Amino acid sequence: MRFLDVRPSVAVHGLFILFGAVIAAFFPFYTLFLRERGLTLEEIGLAIAVMALARIVMNPVWGHLADTRYGRRSILQVGTVLAAAAALALFGAGRNEVALLATSALFAGVGGAMGPNIDAVALVHLGEGGMHGYGGIRAWESLSYALATLTLGFVLTETGVQWTLPIYAVASLSVLLWSFTLERDPPQPSERLGRLGAAGAALRSSSRFRMYLASMLFVWVAFSAAWNFIALRIEDQGGNPLLVGLGLALGGAAEVPMMLLSSPAMRRFGIRAVYVYGACVYGLGFLIWGLMSSPVLISLASVFEGLGFGFLFTSGVVIVGKLLPRSLYSSGQALAGTVAFGIAPIIGGQLGGFMYGTFGSVTLYVVASALAFAGAAFAYWVLATPALTGPAKGVEVQASIVPEPGIVP
Repeated sequence: MRFLDVRPSVAVHGLFILFGAVIAAFFPFYTLFLRERGLTLEEIGLAIAVMALARIVMNPVWGHLADTRYGRRSILQVGTVLAAAAALALFGAGRNEVALLATSALFAGVGGAMGPNIDAVALVHLGEGGMHGYGGIRAWESLSYALATLTLGFVLTETGVQWTLPIYAVASLSVLLWSFTLERDPPQPSERLGRLGAAGAALRSSSRFRMYLASMLFVWVAFSAAWNFIALRIEDQGGNPLLVGLGLALGGAAEVPMMLLSSPAMRRFGIRAVYVYGACVYGLGFLIWGLMSSPVLISLASVFEGLGFGFLFTSGVVIVGKLLPRSLYSSGQALAGTVAFGIAPIIGGQLGGFMYGTFGSVTLYVVASALAFAGAAFAYWVLATPALTGPAKGVEVQASIVPEPGIVP
């Protein structure tokens, strides 16, 4: 039963639009919130690492519960409530370092119930034949994120950055309310899941999926090492926070057209080509960030982040949908998120800090570029299967009439 009777496409698009505002209330302003609460740079780095560890632990759990026990809509709804509560707890943690670290971990752990399940809902809606259209839906989230980030920048400047977490809580509850427009999706429990539940089943079901996760690690370690230190790179070359903000805005704005283009690109060139292109754009962008010395040009070159991410993320979601059966969509997306936003930030953050401090920023960005290109080459080999290399054909159909897709060998 649905709370509002809206067309399924409207329900899914609205979900992505509202989730863009949720991300905008967290991603750009969270470190500023921690600094406002009195944490040092080292303590902020520790908080980010603790949050990444929480995602590594909890993301597969949420995926398993969604795929096998309660359904994606139900786990998404539970996640929105818990994320709102965790945000308010973090807001009320005061200036106690231990409390801030503990609530940050809680905040990240429960937040992982939202993104992967939203992506899984979109794949089910599009169906096996229309999966390449994911970018057209995901672009609405990027547009919402860009507009909300700009709006929140003005609001938080006037009210104080600490209010970003209550805003996050309100935005999460708006996702909760809108989620009732989605059709319920009963889980597909299996007696043969084996060890590690649905996450283990996803890993065992496709060796190609396991190798794809390994190739992802190269790309997202490179991204974490490069992106986490771009603000310092701009500042060290004589820039200021305005230039940092300009670069962030350019990257976010560039995502929208690239995501819209990703669907026709996958139809024409194949999913593998779009993914590898995105990874190569990352590699080129990281190299340019390291070789340029003008803070203005480095800031403007931040557009490469959006140009690469638009193709890389959308094709990555579709790749998971092609490599795994529909019954494991949430777990597959959760595992991909665990690699990209859990394991990779820990490795990339440590690598970036060591390289920047020991050998300088230029060396850091050259190494990050090399890792991204290595990940692109690895993925090109891993994804060499007809379902991913040929043009993505098929008509967009409703998930309710789509049979269980097979697993790409």
